[in-house]
Amino acid sequence: MRPRVPALLAVFGLLCVLGCSTGPDPMYEGPAGKGTLVYKPGVGITRDGAQTDSSEQATWTAADKAFREGRWDECITLCTQMTLLWPEGSRIVDALLMRVRSNLEAGRSGAEGAFSRAVPINQWMMLYLAPDHDPRIVALFAKGGETRETLTTLRSLTVQSFIDRLAPDADTLYNQGRLNAAQYDVNILTTYYLPTLQLREYRQQVTELARDVCWLMYASREFSQTIEICEDLLAVNPPPGIKGDTLFIMGSAQRRNGAAPIAAQTFGWLYRGAGLRDTDTRWRPFALLWQIHQTMATSKGFIYDLTYYERALELIGEYEIYRVENTNIPKGLHEEFLLLATQIYDVMIRRELNAADTYSRVGERKAAAYHEAMALEWEQLRDKRIASLGSQ
Repeated sequence: MRPRVPALLAVFGLLCVLGCSTGPDPMYEGPAGKGTLVYKPGVGITRDGAQTDSSEQATWTAADKAFREGRWDECITLCTQMTLLWPEGSRIVDALLMRVRSNLEAGRSGAEGAFSRAVPINQWMMLYLAPDHDPRIVALFAKGGETRETLTTLRSLTVQSFIDRLAPDADTLYNQGRLNAAQYDVNILTTYYLPTLQLREYRQQVTELARDVCWLMYASREFSQTIEICEDLLAVNPPPGIKGDTLFIMGSAQRRNGAAPIAAQTFGWLYRGAGLRDTDTRWRPFALLWQIHQTMATSKGFIYDLTYYERALELIGEYEIYRVENTNIPKGLHEEFLLLATQIYDVMIRRELNAADTYSRVGERKAAAYHEAMALEWEQLRDKRIASLGSQ
């Protein structure tokens, strides 16, 4: 006989505690009845012939009211009751989503520099991360006036500035254990429920909220956990914009964890492929920049191995091509590429000058002159290429 779902969820929780990123095979059956699972407003997940459970719906109504009134812990208690009593019910995904959002709101810090608590934190993240063509963003820009100005200011923040604004809330959420609770819930959603639900209404919500947890975990500087959540989310093939956000923050967490070769690979995947276009994600040129940084960081130093710096120069060539095709690259980002290209050429110059100095010390004048000439040649190549990059 197959174990009951509450037992399976308990096993899943144990696996999460032990740090395992896998869980039970998707087995959500939904309400009894005939036909495929569908979403109906006011009912949730259902199918033809399914009977509505009045107790479940009443508990959901109470939880929803507590959420709207900001009684977060009461809402969490009611949602937990629903996960225990109706794990195959019509409101189970709604309950888990609401429990995540309640945990994220209940633990916010209200500290100076943090985002205003007047707007839910997941909404702040949507406003910053959603692609320009997202209907929610388009509608807000269309309002014009102060709304448009506020949104433009928010979306123009650098990624580090945005992370810094998230950090006070992220730290408080982590210290209270609420961020781990949110991680547990999104793992259940992506591992147990989402694979069996071909419902657009839930797929967008679940993957977007899981993405938010990834970014908050990164802002709290828990990089290993960030990578774990990102891997789970990518496994369900989220929508393109969310996939781009997830790859970018996963590569950033790998970088902060000191895994330069792996981070370079992740950033490279985001830049060159992953099935994404520039309209799907803003992170492609940023990913190329960090791929170059992490490629260089893989080297033990220019004295020992120039291979990675040579590869970095090839990637600067990738940027030259990209910039011809995409003329709207932010000025600050372009300046970072110029600085990075200069640094790479300076590495080549330093290596030649170092060799020239070594040969000069042992009296090898011809060899020293050769390396001095090579250093001059690298300088000329640098100046020519930087001028070309700057004038495009």
